[in-house]
Formats: sequence, C-alpha cells, structure tokens
Amino acid sequence: MVVIGGWLHRWTNEDAYINLRVVEQIVAGHGPVFNQGQRVEAFTSPLWLAVLVVIRVTVGQVAIEWAMVAVSLAMAAGGFWLAARVTRRLHPDGSVVVPVGLGAVAAAPVLWDFATSGLEMPLVWLWLAGSWAVLVSAAQRDDTAHGWPRVGAVVVLGLGPLIRPDLGLMSLCLVGAWLWITRPARLAALADVAIAFAAAFAYQVFRMGYYASLVPTSALAKDAGGLHVAQGWRYALDLSRPYALWIPLVLVVALIARTMARHGRDVRVATGGMVAAALVHAAYLVVVGGDYMHGRLLLPALFAVVLAASASFAPRMALGEAVLAGAVVAVTVGWAVRCAGWARYENTPTFVLPPIASWREIAPRPLVQPRENQTAFWSGSDIADAYSQGQRGTVQLLGDRVLPAGDPHKLVVVLASIGLAGYDSGIDVRVVDIQGLGEPLVARAEAIPGRPAGHRKQVNLEWYTAQFGVPAPNQSDAKVAAARRALRCPPLSDLLAAIDEPLTPGRFMSNLVHSPGYTRLHIPADPRTAMGQFCGP
Repeated sequence: MVVIGGWLHRWTNEDAYINLRVVEQIVAGHGPVFNQGQRVEAFTSPLWLAVLVVIRVTVGQVAIEWAMVAVSLAMAAGGFWLAARVTRRLHPDGSVVVPVGLGAVAAAPVLWDFATSGLEMPLVWLWLAGSWAVLVSAAQRDDTAHGWPRVGAVVVLGLGPLIRPDLGLMSLCLVGAWLWITRPARLAALADVAIAFAAAFAYQVFRMGYYASLVPTSALAKDAGGLHVAQGWRYALDLSRPYALWIPLVLVVALIARTMARHGRDVRVATGGMVAAALVHAAYLVVVGGDYMHGRLLLPALFAVVLAASASFAPRMALGEAVLAGAVVAVTVGWAVRCAGWARYENTPTFVLPPIASWREIAPRPLVQPRENQTAFWSGSDIADAYSQGQRGTVQLLGDRVLPAGDPHKLVVVLASIGLAGYDSGIDVRVVDIQGLGEPLVARAEAIPGRPAGHRKQVNLEWYTAQFGVPAPNQSDAKVAAARRALRCPPLSDLLAAIDEPLTPGRFMSNLVHSPGYTRLHIPADPRTAMGQFCGP
C-alpha cells in the first residue's frame, strides 16, 4: 500500500530543490552551501543530503528527480517491511500476526504524499524501523551484544540528529532504552553513549566551525526554538481530523498495553522507549508550532508510536481473545478502507496561502511555470538564460528584468520561494531568500507574531539594497543608509565575516567559539532600529 500510494502521489516538493541546489554546489566543488562564497546551512538533513549527493553522482543531473522518487519509495517500503518483520518477533512462532498499527498508518493518504516529495521522510521511517530492530533484538537476546555488533547497534540509535536535528530527541529516548535493556557497567554505558552520538557530535563541530551556528539556518528561519503552542495544537488537529485518526490510535493504545502486559521487562522497555520517543517528539512539535505542510512533521511520531501495535492469532488461542483480536483487526481494516479510499485532506479556501496546507495539492508540478506561460515575473530558467547571456546586476522580487547593481560581476536575484527557481537559476547566480532559509540576516530576525509556521520572519527590503545593491520598491533612503551602517557594526559585521571570509583554521576556530552568540543573535526587521541597537547613537 505504501509503494502504490506513494507512486500514485509521487511529486517533488519545492523545498527538495533547495537540497538539490546544495548538491550541485557540492558537485561543483563549492562545498555544502546555497550560494557560492557564503557558508549558510540551508538544508535540514545532512544524511539525506549525503544520499542525494550519491544519487547525483550516480545518475547525473538530468534524471535526479526520478531517481529521488525511486530511492524514496525503496526506503519507505524497506522501513515498513523491516518494522513489520521486527514486530512479528514479538509473537510466538506459528501465530498469524497482523501489524495493525503499521497497516493503519500506511492507509493514511498524507503518508503517501511524503513517501516521495524529495524530502527526508522515507529515511526517517527506515531509521526508526532499524532502531526498533535494535531494541527488540537487544530485548530478546539471552546475552549482551559485544564488539562490532554492539557498536553498529548504538550507532543506528544515534543517527537521529543527522537525519533531522529535532530527531535528536528521539535518539535520546532510544539510547536510554538501550542502556536500560542492556544494563552495562558505568564505563561501558559512557562508551555506548559516546559511540552513539560520535557522528552527530563530529557534524555539530563541523556545523559550528563552518557555518558559525549551532543549528541549521532553516531552524533559525522557522523559529524552531519559539513557543507557539496554539499553532502546534491546531497543526495536530489538522492531521487527525480528516482521517479520524483517533479510531486507530485508540486501538493502538490497547494493543500496546496488551503487548507490554504479555512480555517481560526488556520488551516492555523497548516498546516504552519507542513510544516515549514518539510522544516527546510530537510534544516538541506542538510546542514550537508544527509546520505549514499538512501532517509532515508529525509523521515520524505517528510511525514510531504504532510499531508495537499488532494482533496475533495462535492455534490454541482462547476463543474470547481470538474474538477480541478479530474485532480489532476488523475495525482497523474498515477504517483503513475508508481512509485510503475516500478520506482526503481539503485545503482551506482562501485568497492567500492557508497557514497549513497540502502542498502536493497546491503545487503538484513545478511552482514556476515556463516563460511562455507567465508574464508577471521571471522563472528560474529565465534568470539562468540572462546569466548565460552575460547580464549582470539584480532581479527584484517578482521582477522581469535585470537592473544595474553594485557588483558588475554578479547576478543577484531576490526570491520569496527559493526552491525550484533557485535551482533552475543555476549555482552561479546569487539567490537572496526573503524567507530566511538561505539568508543569514532574515533567519536571525525577530519572529512576527501571528505568522504561520515556517514563514514567521521577514525584514525590510532595504537590507538587500544596502547589502547587494538591489533597489527596493518605494525604498526609504534613510533605511538604506541605516542598513549600511548597521552592517558595518558588530555583531552584524562579525557574523558576515564568519560566513563570508575564506575558511582558514583560524576562522574555523573563531566560528566554533562564537557560534552560540551568532545563533542567539536577533536582528530587528527595521534597519533604523538595528542601527540604534548595534551602532549606538
């Protein structure tokens, strides 16, 4: 069902093209950056980016979208298959096992959307299934794993932060469950923790020294450390209501309780650790306000919480127990048929983009259409053509021509959506992102109250006039002058030096030391306020 639904719902999300632009920069030898000469971590998943680099090197640029679809579907199918096999081991040999939880999740159309999309979700499912296999194997062993098998097990559990930073919360729960199950001596426990998070720690040191930040720029831009509980609760309800998810979740709770009651301590700890990981991650997402894509960021928790929920039928099973298990399976199958066949999410009718939406419905094909289909503004292909023809200067937001700018050797384009247009523009064009995913100043702006998740920040366009010579519509000369002065004052000048200057060993060490301060930095949207705050009177 996952493969069929994923194939029927295949698409490439706008944000996937941000990753692909970074991949092209890596292949060209410029490093993991969005714009040449500026070290900004515009991507969220280092491990998924590594997968994309391998795909790009293997199949080339022309076929990469279709290769992403194939690899994503393979990972999604592999994750569900592995999870089902592991769950089967919780039941006696000879039993007929029905993975009720996994079957319910697989029937939700929102899951089909993200079985492809070009984003990291299938890798998340595969990792969670692998972690489930590690915990169940440890719980069912008569002796403790040693040597390389033990190293491999804890490495798998600690991969969360490399897939998404927020999955570090899940990794902490899973490693904690591992330690509880295996009960190692104190030094061995410390060694397990060190090995589990060694790769994540190494990448974190790289992030701090290379990007001068504790978190990806995308996390700063989306205010991933803010408190937006009301928005997060609406996001959770937005996922639950269209599919009546409360029905299978009630059954999942009952089945998990039954599993924990029938097994010994170690299996209970493995199950509890996975459920705790799901609940902690879901709670975090609710607290920070969720996302603007329907269901997306709650899918890891939904997958994790159902792993142990299964019903079994044994040859000598008591009649009452068999009837109860049959009823659970029948209700789940009925719900799954209705959900897969008829339940669909409908975007809220509005003149502007709704705060939460199914982006596959909004943008099932590339967001920016070919030049002949639009007259209002240039596509990424138009910008690439302009660059190849030798035009240099700036293209304003929603502009349709190149205007003169300060640097005669660069073409700078201002975009509100940097995925497809940024990718098609080519890696030699400087793309300025007013949403902040690829722009360090906007990413550190103050969040605007009431803005939807994922789009909470914005600065006055005069900042771009001051930095890149991009003329803003109806710009204020006073604001431009204030922005130019603010950019010359610490800490803004220090931040720009940290990410723009050549990366020497000294620069790396300086960034490593100062990255906490650069991460905490908040920049007022109005340049005049920023000038007063950073430069004084």
